[in-house]
Amino acid sequence: FAEQVFGQIRGFGEYGFPESHAASFALLVYVSAWLKRRHPAAFTAALLGSQPMGFYAPAQLIRDAKAHGVKVLPVDVNASRWHAALELPKKAEGGRPDAGEQPAIRLGLEQVYGLGESAGMRIEAARTDGRFRLLRDLARRAGLGRESLLHLARAGGLGSLGLDRRRAVWEAMRFLDRPGSLPLLEQLDEGDEDDEDEPCNSVEHLSDRFRLPPMSPQEEVVADYRTTGLSLMAHPLQFERPRCTAQGIDTIATATTAPEGRRVRVVGIVLTRQRPATAKGMIFLSIEDETGAANIVVRPDVWERADAAARRAAVLVVEGRIQRRGSVVHVVATHLAADRQAGVPRISRDFC
Repeated sequence: FAEQVFGQIRGFGEYGFPESHAASFALLVYVSAWLKRRHPAAFTAALLGSQPMGFYAPAQLIRDAKAHGVKVLPVDVNASRWHAALELPKKAEGGRPDAGEQPAIRLGLEQVYGLGESAGMRIEAARTDGRFRLLRDLARRAGLGRESLLHLARAGGLGSLGLDRRRAVWEAMRFLDRPGSLPLLEQLDEGDEDDEDEPCNSVEHLSDRFRLPPMSPQEEVVADYRTTGLSLMAHPLQFERPRCTAQGIDTIATATTAPEGRRVRVVGIVLTRQRPATAKGMIFLSIEDETGAANIVVRPDVWERADAAARRAAVLVVEGRIQRRGSVVHVVATHLAADRQAGVPRISRDFC
């Protein structure tokens, strides 16, 4: 009898944990779905502040939020906290914001690669004494050295100081390495402060001698991806579309409307790579272009034939056939190749 009781307990143990796990997870899914539906900006900001997590990188979270009508604002030293935060709509003159209008998401300083939480928190604390007006003002009050300034400059986080990305990098390069130091050329006129009533920046005296060429939109977007992992301007593959079309590569939106069994060729930034232990060696990829995302199924033999560059590519060209299972569409890959011309860094979440 004791052995029978033990056997029953052991049998329950085979499914007891999954059962309780499913119940608790269902509650989390319900609450998350409710928040995402009714408060998409707050939901997304919370996810951005909880990185790294799950399969979705910040670029995908931001793309989804924007697709649901959420406005997203860039990193800026005069507006960003360390974590992503909400910005309420500004009141119209003599009135109040529309009660139904969603707040915007202001990307946090944590999105700037290499900045570090300590520097980010110092920026946030120093700003309580007022906006930063000059680069040297930011460096002094927040105790930032050249490397921190360079990270912010390359990420386009100094726009409110009147500095575009290239000019900001130019100015940051002129700082000494020790925190809060003055630009080398400005040490000569340290006592000559600008009039606080006039908007200005620390490179006015150089503007006549140095004319840095503006960055192209494509350069700006690639720079965004290299410094923050996402861009609010455009998708990197948008600029490569003429080349891709000439090579017979379809957009993902076009390819995924093709009928069952149709051969397609698509290109996308790799978002995730997965090889579940129960999938008998199958690899599952998710890629994205400017029109949407696609699920890619790669058989073990196709994966083995692919070279090392294709297996770890930031941007991947996939040839395969469309597979439809109800409303779910996959591309079953027959060939993989890396696309190096887009110049995008690897941002994928890899689980294999």
